[in-house]
Amino acid sequence: MPLVPPRKTINDDPQFPEPPAVFDPNAPATVAVVTDLGLPWMKTKSDSAGPGSHHGFGTGNDGGMGDRNGAGAGEADDAGPYANVVTQVACLYCPEPPYTEEARKNKLQGKMLLQVLVGEDGKARRVRIVRPLGMGLDESAEQAVYSWRFSPARDAARHPVASWVTIETRFQLF
Repeated sequence: MPLVPPRKTINDDPQFPEPPAVFDPNAPATVAVVTDLGLPWMKTKSDSAGPGSHHGFGTGNDGGMGDRNGAGAGEADDAGPYANVVTQVACLYCPEPPYTEEARKNKLQGKMLLQVLVGEDGKARRVRIVRPLGMGLDESAEQAVYSWRFSPARDAARHPVASWVTIETRFQLF
């Protein structure tokens, strides 16, 4: 229940916090057109979205999207389409990677993080180890991922497209 009824404040003499703009008789009649807009670290007239050249996104040359040279899509070395995906990658057949004898003997346990490029065919094309464990478990997980089968990502037209996915695998002794 309100203690005081609400009121509308009426100001008969409103004052602006800043004085209104006035015409400057010394202002130029036309404004110069700036054609070299861009980021300060870009090469002059590179027409690039990054420090690279030829409409590239990263530091590479030849219009690539990554930091390597060439017209490819960066780290993937893949000329396939990269687009916003509607459906994400799903794992269809993903058996656990086997333990190595060295890791079992040292009772090594933990989580590993991998980045996997899944192609249009549902197979792993590239595997990058983001968070390694060591003692042979990294290689074991990488070999296992290459044998996995995925349902590929799909674009808005329901066509399969190559897509990167981050996978966490856990090594745990029972």
